[in-house]
Amino acid sequence: MQRFQYDETKLKPGQKEAAVLLVEYDFTDKDERKTKEEIAAEVGVSRMTLHRWETGDENFIAYKNYVASTYVNTYLPFVYKKLIDGISRGSMKGIELFLKRVGDLDDKTEITLNDNRDSQSFEERKAALLARLGEKDGE
Repeated sequence: MQRFQYDETKLKPGQKEAAVLLVEYDFTDKDERKTKEEIAAEVGVSRMTLHRWETGDENFIAYKNYVASTYVNTYLPFVYKKLIDGISRGSMKGIELFLKRVGDLDDKTEITLNDNRDSQSFEERKAALLARLGEKDGE
């Protein structure tokens, strides 16, 4: 299953490069990144065209999300290392996350109830309840 539904053949000239630059823009500190005007000029489009791609071109948006996800995935080894460090220090949260990851722990709980009331009518259950309460039928 493809998580990001984009068609690379339908990307317009400059969109692949723009997606990479916009992901860099999103992940870079404000004082260190290029402006969107600079990005637009670098890929050879107007700032307005870049804006339209970002807000209205579903194929471009999906491709940009794919690029961002790929970038984030580069941190997976770092994340696993931190998980192992936490487990090594006895972190119960780290242990829980690891067990969930390997499938030995899940949040699903199955409860089975045995309801034997089906063999009694409503009137019989009512009479039994009233008897337990020490009352006579309806008093």
